[in-house]
Formats: sequence, structure tokens, C-alpha cells
Amino acid sequence: MKHLVITVIGQDRPGLVGALSDTVYQHKGNWLGSSMSKLAGQFAGILQVDIPEESVKPLRQAMSKLDGLNVHIAEDTNITAPPAQLQLLTVTGNDRSGIVKEVTTRLGELGINIHKLKTDTHSAPNWGYPIFTAWFELEIPAEVAVSTVQQQLESLADDLTIDFEEPESSEAH
Repeated sequence: MKHLVITVIGQDRPGLVGALSDTVYQHKGNWLGSSMSKLAGQFAGILQVDIPEESVKPLRQAMSKLDGLNVHIAEDTNITAPPAQLQLLTVTGNDRSGIVKEVTTRLGELGINIHKLKTDTHSAPNWGYPIFTAWFELEIPAEVAVSTVQQQLESLADDLTIDFEEPESSEAH
């Protein structure tokens, strides 16, 4: 079996996920995991499948014919066990340019891998300005203390709130 990671993007419409899942199924693939979203009218997704080696080329051809979707398929050559120290991080602050850049730069400097990231901006009732929130699922090396990460992130700006929690399961926000 081959492990493939497939990314797709295109104009959102009903039936896209069905077309993807049918194409995987028709090529004897097993859908292992995925993350899919609609953002600004676009559908974007990433999925991981197991597929018989002889079905890889026909799957690539079939995926390239899916109407209106840009598809990229890569072989997953780095199948590993889940990281030992998985942490959920929520960053909240007044919306401004550069928050994601500052936080991800600092995480990179600490050798922390970002497993998942979701962001949102929403209005804050009675405050008059937008609030930015980012939810991270992080792979923190064993030699890096969570308290050190929190301290480093809090030093970025006075208006950022940094909250860590233990993941309850493999699903992040």
C-alpha cells in the first residue's frame, strides 16, 4: 500500500467531497484522515489515503479530471507515531497585522512544529474593535518546557492572551 497526501482547492459547490471520496473509493483507496474547509467561497482540503501501488497512477489521472479543482498528490514517506508532547495553544488579542507571523516565528525559533492551525477574527461586543483568535495544535520537543513557550509568546505583545491546555483527544479546535 502507498500512503498519499492529497491537497485540493477550487470554487466551493455541493458534491465536491462526494466526488473526492468516490474517486478514492473507485481506485480501491482507504480514506484515513482529512481536514476540509470553505473559506471566502473556495473549498480547500487535505486528505490522507492508503491505496494499492498499482492504483496510484490511475488515481492521479482521475483526480486531475475533477472539474474545477486544483489537485496535488504527494507520497507520504514519513509515517511516524504521534509526537510525545502534544499541546493545544490558544492565542487571543486585538486584531492587527503580524500576529500569526510573530507567533509562528517564535515557535520556530523554539523548535516547535505546528501540527494544526485555525484562525478567526470576530467583533468584540462593547469593545468596538475586532478580536483575533488562533488555535494551534503543537508538537513540542520534550526538552522544551511549556512554561518557557508561554513566557516567550507573552513577551511578544501586552495585548496577547496565551492559554495552553492538554489535548483531550487527537482532534484540535
